[in-house]
Amino acid sequence: MSANEYLASHDIGDIAVLETEDIGGTDAQVGAVDMRDWHGVFAYVELGTWNAADDLDECRLEQGDGSTWKDLTTDASEGDYDTDAPVDADGNFVILEAADEDLDVENAFYLVRLYVAEAGNTGPDFVTAVIFGYGAKVKEAEKNGAAVAGEKVYVRPS
Repeated sequence: MSANEYLASHDIGDIAVLETEDIGGTDAQVGAVDMRDWHGVFAYVELGTWNAADDLDECRLEQGDGSTWKDLTTDASEGDYDTDAPVDADGNFVILEAADEDLDVENAFYLVRLYVAEAGNTGPDFVTAVIFGYGAKVKEAEKNGAAVAGEKVYVRPS
């Protein structure tokens, strides 16, 4: 099963997970968070077993309408993800965030996905990633029923 087939079968609403997978010589697009529902999007990428000769060549958020995608963050020399100083070892990680106001909504680009790639493949290049929307635009307190002490607990700032 390819990374894309795997991801398509594991998207859970506005949370998508790339479970540990070898992306050496390939790429993976993770998720598609609909930012009409959220104020922010958060993504976390962590390298697992990684060949020392390889780097995480590309790591960015992309915005799109479902068929057309363009960069939301950049991955280039001196870009948002600086490819002059890429992550390249087990345990290295990248955190990416964006807000709904960063999107090109004029062109109906409401979706955000995570894109990671490793062009080289001199050995194993395992990556794990997650992307999700946060800061719901429509608040629905206690969606799962009224709080009951010791049974249903809702936690909010005081």
